[in-house]
Amino acid sequence: MIQETEEEVLCVRVPLRETERVRRKLAAEGLLLPGRILREGGHALIPVRERVEGYPTVKARVKLRRRLTLKEVLRGRLTDEELEQVKRSFDIVGDIAVVQIPPELEHRRHEIGRALLEVQPGIRVVLRKLGGVEGELRLRKLEHLAGERRTWTVHREHGVELWVDLAKVYFSPRLAYERHRVMQQVAHGEEVVDMFAGAGGFALLIAKYRRARVLAIDLNESAVECMRRSISMNRLLGEVVPVHGDAREVTPEGVADRVIMNLPMGSDAFLETAFRAVRSRGVVHYYTAAPEGGAGEKMRVVEEAAESAGVEVEPLGVRRVRTYSPGTAHYVMDLLVRA
Repeated sequence: MIQETEEEVLCVRVPLRETERVRRKLAAEGLLLPGRILREGGHALIPVRERVEGYPTVKARVKLRRRLTLKEVLRGRLTDEELEQVKRSFDIVGDIAVVQIPPELEHRRHEIGRALLEVQPGIRVVLRKLGGVEGELRLRKLEHLAGERRTWTVHREHGVELWVDLAKVYFSPRLAYERHRVMQQVAHGEEVVDMFAGAGGFALLIAKYRRARVLAIDLNESAVECMRRSISMNRLLGEVVPVHGDAREVTPEGVADRVIMNLPMGSDAFLETAFRAVRSRGVVHYYTAAPEGGAGEKMRVVEEAAESAGVEVEPLGVRRVRTYSPGTAHYVMDLLVRA
């Protein structure tokens, strides 16, 4: 929802023929105010946040446009006490918003969902999380709050289109940076094994920009179907091979230059399989959950699995990915494996 107000603000004064060039420059530098550009004779007045070096600046009354926040839209519909309980953050997957509703706002959940559709013009569906990720397939129960009645969408990330059904497959938009980080480390010609591929976020991104072959494994048959749809939607430089099965049973040995293990609460049990899958001097991206600041303690688990697999492991780096739950963080260890 857009609110329009008229205010006296600073404007840069430029010849009309320079309007679009200057507007783009100011926008790129974060100096442009979202308002109407005025015309004054043969000049344009472009609203700005502060004085801009190299341009004459004047004050003028301009109609400004501002997008209202969720709390602003709900003001007057909810009490002040209820507004304090509204969560500011939510996940956006394609055109679906996934929100958390505190127990105190249970009776307001549909109203909050409808307000979110007003605030976010690209959103067509609002779903509510009902608890955490559960079971071997890492699924989450969802409740429809507003908009179209569906759980599938097409999520766009780093130039890749991913078909995702949130009721049938695990996917987190919060791992976008991590997926891009790993992709940048992959070299052309690599053989990659993604042991818990989910909707294919890592696999599709790697194959989009690298001439690599990615064996994308998942226990969830719906995840494999999502990957197949996504493969048909994208022009890939490399290849993604979806495989349905338990990674311990279907991961081949000694074939991979790189293994991705994004299963933070269960990856420990698969470490030996990952170490057997990777070639000498290959890399394993081991994702795990650990107490805040306690990722180093996981090296004992890594060393035990390496000994069982008959390999040596050298840590290349540890990165905190995000908060997993109160007191627990999601970490990734990049491990170099020597046979």
